[in-house]
Amino acid sequence: MSAGPSGGKTGTRKVLITGGGSGIGLAVAEALVRAGGRVAVTGRRPGPLEQVAASFPGQAFALPCDVASASAREGLLARARDVLGGLDGFVHCAGWVRHQPFGHIDEDALRGQLEVNLVAPLRLGEQALDVLEPGGGMVFLSSTLAHRPLPTSAVYSAAKAGLLQVVKALALTGAARGIRANTVSPGVVDTAMTRELRLRPGEEPPPPPEHAARLQEQLEFLGSLHPLGRLGQPGELAEAVVHLLGASWTTGAEVVVDGGILLRE
Repeated sequence: MSAGPSGGKTGTRKVLITGGGSGIGLAVAEALVRAGGRVAVTGRRPGPLEQVAASFPGQAFALPCDVASASAREGLLARARDVLGGLDGFVHCAGWVRHQPFGHIDEDALRGQLEVNLVAPLRLGEQALDVLEPGGGMVFLSSTLAHRPLPTSAVYSAAKAGLLQVVKALALTGAARGIRANTVSPGVVDTAMTRELRLRPGEEPPPPPEHAARLQEQLEFLGSLHPLGRLGQPGELAEAVVHLLGASWTTGAEVVVDGGILLRE
């Protein structure tokens, strides 16, 4: 790996990716592997992780872990370092949103969203400060909902807004070792999470034909919110993540990749 003017690395080759079995995390893993890197992908479900590892033998490794569990995530960065023979990158793509209006926010959804979207990245970033090689990089997925919440996204928006400040603090702390920390904030991206039908409080899931029709309407509506007229694709977010992993003079920054949604009044 080449060095920049100040001696820091200009790229990353050994990267741990949370949420690496699907969506944006999978797209990041694929992009890094195709560029010659090696990745450890983690998530709650072993099946998708093992599929990634099988698709890229010798370059991708499954490391199942529920990052919402404090005990499970303990030492996760060190385990990834051991599997990969070193670690110079960490990408946190794991996330969870439950759209619920005030008066209907259940305790499990409240605690779970805070744990996955704020506590877990803080704790894993803490580990990364000790485990990443000098000159390494961290990238965390936030959201445009951190800047412009919906009536149903209070918990998710608060967690993602808090994450922006956590990442700035990680950037300041890691600077002494040349370890960078940055954020990518997407608009609405076409992932499995986006394809969950948003139900009204107390509503039961509709029968399949109605479910499919309503989901299509939901996706079309969400796409129309963006001035560019469509949902984002995971690969478009992966481009920004990979760039930030190797951006040797960028830290504490937020890159917004949102199809222009924050331009809307």
